[in-house]
Amino acid sequence: MGMTRTLLHSVAAAAVAVALAAPLAAAQDSAQRLLERGAYAEAVQRVETERQAGNNDPSSTYLAGQALLKLDRNQDARAEFAKLSNGDDEAWKAVGQSSIALIDNNLDEAVNEGRRARDVNGELGFAHYQLGLALLRQNNFGEAAQVLDRAAELMSEFAYAHYNAGVAAQRAKQLDKMADHFRRFMQLAPDAPEKRTVQLALNSLRG
Repeated sequence: MGMTRTLLHSVAAAAVAVALAAPLAAAQDSAQRLLERGAYAEAVQRVETERQAGNNDPSSTYLAGQALLKLDRNQDARAEFAKLSNGDDEAWKAVGQSSIALIDNNLDEAVNEGRRARDVNGELGFAHYQLGLALLRQNNFGEAAQVLDRAAELMSEFAYAHYNAGVAAQRAKQLDKMADHFRRFMQLAPDAPEKRTVQLALNSLRG
């Protein structure tokens, strides 16, 4: 009996630990993961919490801006991107300026600043990503597909690099590439708001 009680207590304690760990893990989701599942306001709050803890990572600021765009809070997004454009890192400054130009629908400037960011730091995945977004808006699908391929290569765990690479490939009629990127997107972000659109595109290939 004593051994049975001990076993039951151990099982109960393990169950409580799991129950407590689940909300803790959710609370600690990164801004990127929150963005990828459509929790845009939570992603912005996560970045603000990081800042209060002294972490001013420019990639988090950029993701906060992207989340705010999803919320149609363009002026707040502009303020986030302005933090980048007013910083010291030349590549991130150009990313911020490109992002602001895209909000203003100044597509030529958005592309030019995206190119500048990439030229300054070719290993910065978000430089390629931002340039790719600008090229997509400019309907330059072939180059956008190439640039976003590189963004997805540099940031293989960022679901939206694959999503936008897939969109660019789809519009450039590169359907094999589209499928590869969309499948990877679904693996990385199974709860993303775009999942239905992506699944329909993949189903159309099978059809």
